[in-house]
Amino acid sequence: MKKCKNIECNNEVNKNRTYCSLKCRNIYVNKYLRDYNKNSEGLKKKSKELEEEYNKSPKKCKYCNEIIPFDKKTNSYCNSSCMASHTNKFKIGLKRNFSEEGLKNIQEANRKRRELPDYYDNPNRCTNCEKGLEYKRRDCNFCDNQCKKEYFSKNREDYKIYHSLTKFKFNLADYKDEFDFELLEKYGIYKASNNGDNLNGVSRDHKFSVKEGFRRLINPLLLSHPVNCELLKHNDNISKLDKCSITIEELLDEINKFDNKYGRYYNDELKIFISTDEMKELSTT
Repeated sequence: MKKCKNIECNNEVNKNRTYCSLKCRNIYVNKYLRDYNKNSEGLKKKSKELEEEYNKSPKKCKYCNEIIPFDKKTNSYCNSSCMASHTNKFKIGLKRNFSEEGLKNIQEANRKRRELPDYYDNPNRCTNCEKGLEYKRRDCNFCDNQCKKEYFSKNREDYKIYHSLTKFKFNLADYKDEFDFELLEKYGIYKASNNGDNLNGVSRDHKFSVKEGFRRLINPLLLSHPVNCELLKHNDNISKLDKCSITIEELLDEINKFDNKYGRYYNDELKIFISTDEMKELSTT
C-alpha cells in the first residue's frame, strides 16, 4: 500500500492508483500544479485591447460632451452632477407648461392630501383598541401590527376553539365534481417531515380565511362548509396567510347552489344541518 499523492492527505491507496479520490486529485492539481499567472496575464492583455479599441471612438457625456472613461463606458454621463443638470433641465421645462392658476391648484391639492389624516373621519375602528383608523389604514382591521398581535394573543384560547370548529370534516370523494383532483394526483397529499415528508403536497385551504372569520365574528359553520374548501399546494396555502379569495356574500351564494345540487350539508361532528337561510342569520351575528 502507498499513500495518496496529495500531500495534504494521509490516506493509503492501491498500487495502481495515484490519488485516493477525485476530490484529492483536484485539490492537489489546482493548488500545486496549475499556474494561474497565465490566466491573469491573458485577462489583462484582453482588457488592454478592449480599452484601445474603445478609445478610437469613445462615448461622450450627454451633458458636457466630455469623454467617458473606459471603466465607466456603460454610463451616459461622466458624473452624477452632469446627470442631475441634464435631467433637471427637462423638469424645469415641464413646470413652464402649467399656467399660474393650474400650478396653484396642484399645490392646493397636494396641501389637502398632506392634511387629510387630520380631518379624515374613518367610521371603522381598530378591532383591538377601538381607535379610529388613519386614512392610510382605512381598509384594515387594526391600527398597526402590534394591535393585531395583541388581539390574537388575548383571544388565543377562543381562537383555538373557533379554529377547531372550522375544520373540514367531509370526504373529498363525496364531491368529485367540486375539486381539482389532478393537482392531488400530481403532488400527493401534504405530509410533514416527521410524518411522511411530502412538503410539496396539496392541502385544504379555506377560501374565506379562518382569521378573517374570527376577526369579524362570523359563525364557524360557514367556514367548515365544503364550498369554502379548495385544494392548493401547501406552500401556496401558507403564503396566502389570512387573505380571502371569496367574500361572505359569494360564500352564501355558493352554499345556496350546493344545497340545490346536493341537499343540505350535514356536519356529523356538530350533529346539525346547515341551510342557506340559517347561514344568512349566523353570518350577521
